[in-house]
Amino acid sequence: MSSLSPAIGPVRVRHFVGFPPEVAGPGETRQEMPDPSFLVIEEAADGVFLYRYDAYGKCAGDTWHASIEEAKGQAKYEYQDRLRDWIEIPSSVQDVTSFGLARSGEAK
Repeated sequence: MSSLSPAIGPVRVRHFVGFPPEVAGPGETRQEMPDPSFLVIEEAADGVFLYRYDAYGKCAGDTWHASIEEAKGQAKYEYQDRLRDWIEIPSSVQDVTSFGLARSGEAK
């Protein structure tokens, strides 16, 4: 898990919900996801996922990666100097989102 400092200036990568305008059907719209406050990397049987969460614990995007190193590299590319140190989430934590919100609040 890593907290992010607030964005200053334009962001390098933006995440959206919905199809791009060129392939969207009638009445379908695409919305930009909020700026994340913290990131979580989760290793699963089908790959590694980099999850982004906003200041309210809502999903702010996710991407699939082949390794933890690749996910961390993507995070570094997207968030550059905003990225804080990565910390291990204790195995006793039941609610990763609440843990992330608490930690990102401490980092501000």
